[in-house]
Order: sequence, then structure tokens, then C-alpha cells
Amino acid sequence: MEVNTTMYKIGIVGCGVIGSFISKKVVDGTIKNAKIIAVYDRNLEKSKKLSELTGAKICNSIDELVKENLDLVVECASVKAVEEVATKSLINNKDVLIMSVGALVDKDLFLKLKKLAKKVSRKIYIPSGAIGGLDAIKALRLGEIYKVVLKTVKPIKALEDSLKNLGYDISSIKNPIVVFEGDVFEAIKKFPMNINVSVTLSIVSEYPAKVIIVADPNAKLNRHEILVESSIGKLKVCVENVPFEENPKTSALAAYSAVRLIRDLSESVKIGT
Repeated sequence: MEVNTTMYKIGIVGCGVIGSFISKKVVDGTIKNAKIIAVYDRNLEKSKKLSELTGAKICNSIDELVKENLDLVVECASVKAVEEVATKSLINNKDVLIMSVGALVDKDLFLKLKKLAKKVSRKIYIPSGAIGGLDAIKALRLGEIYKVVLKTVKPIKALEDSLKNLGYDISSIKNPIVVFEGDVFEAIKKFPMNINVSVTLSIVSEYPAKVIIVADPNAKLNRHEILVESSIGKLKVCVENVPFEENPKTSALAAYSAVRLIRDLSESVKIGT
């Protein structure tokens, strides 16, 4: 039987919670046929910690990292870092996986990176994150999409920073309350750490999602309810996720979706679109 022995050489930009999680899944073999070759973080201590785990080279800049012998650069840094990481990766003939997908709410940036990837014949990967149904939405997009709605319900703790920044007294929230209702552009601006899935949903549907965010003091899980209506059919999806232990602002599924995507790169059989 033929065995796929392709070894994916990976660089990590951003050695925090998500970057560390992905690296651990490479080291323990969950992500097969892969090796972390190089890491970079503005915080040198984080880089050192991840280097000790993986044996990867510590780079002193993004420029240094993208010149390494890599197949894939994984951006786990921040929305602000996406343009530099993606641009420099693509120019240096590397595929790039973007975790901080909220940056792509900037349509000009998205189109710029898409055009560049096509020009250099490289790929930009966006994991499905904490939601499901993206395969079906891509198929529905072949028709005419009329409506895309995302309703997200999260515990107060998951939304705490954004709520405080918006002037909410979180101690006074005793019952579920709608804290945002509007379009994807405003949603990611006001909840930059909590609603990346709205951008993923808008990109895959090519339709700006309406977003409703509910803060629920009694919720234990993050819940995403998706409605997509098109000329081909209607999709309703509800996904309930355990909050990511190391970072309750996001769902554990978001981190695992990236792990699955990277793992699938070396799989012989691909399921779904």
C-alpha cells in the first residue's frame, strides 16, 4: 500500500496560545507528516518556549522566517500582523494559513492578497473556525444568496473585554442580552477577539453577514446559529462549542479546525469541497 510521506515544513508567526496549541499537535503526531521548522514572536520568551517544544529555529523577524525552507506559514499573531505575514509569505513562495481572519473584513486587503496568491501560484488557507456548514454554503453560493445571518451567544467571560470597552457594567448583566446587532464590518470592529467567524462566513458566502451577539451570564458554551438563504436552498446550522481553555474568548473548535486543515494537507483523500 502506498504511504504518503510528504513532510510539511511549517513556520509559526505568533507563539501564543493558538501557535503553541498547533505546535503541540504537530509534536504529538495529531498533525501527521509535519514539522515545525521556524518560529517568530515579538516576545522572545514565547519564541524560546515554543522552540524548546518543537526544536524549531528562533527567527528575529518575519522576513527571516519566510526565507526559511518552508511549505506553510501559520499566522497566529494578530489582525494587525496579517497583511505583513501573508504578503511576505506569498512573495517568498510560501502558502499561508491565516488565523486572525478578522483582518480580511478589509475587502481591499482580501482582494490584494487573493490577487497576489494567484500571481505567485500559492495558496491562502482560512480554517472554518468555530462554525460548520461551510461546504454547503460554498455550494449555495453557486446560486444567488439572499440572506446570511449569524447569531452568536457567548458567556459573559468570553465577551468581557469587548463589553467593558463598550461601556457595559458586566456585573449588572443578569439575563441574556443582545449587545450587538448590525453588519459584519461593525461587528469585527467592536468585538475583534470574539466574532472572527462572521468574517469567515461573509467570505465563504460572498455576502456581508448580519450579526447578532448575545451575552448570556448563564451560558457555559459558545453557540453559533447560522442562516443562509439562496436560490438553491436554505441552510440552518447551530454549533455549540466548549470555550478554549487557555483563551475563553474563542472556541476550542476554532483551534482544532486549524489543526484539521493542516493535517488534511498531507492526506491522500479529501472529503468535502
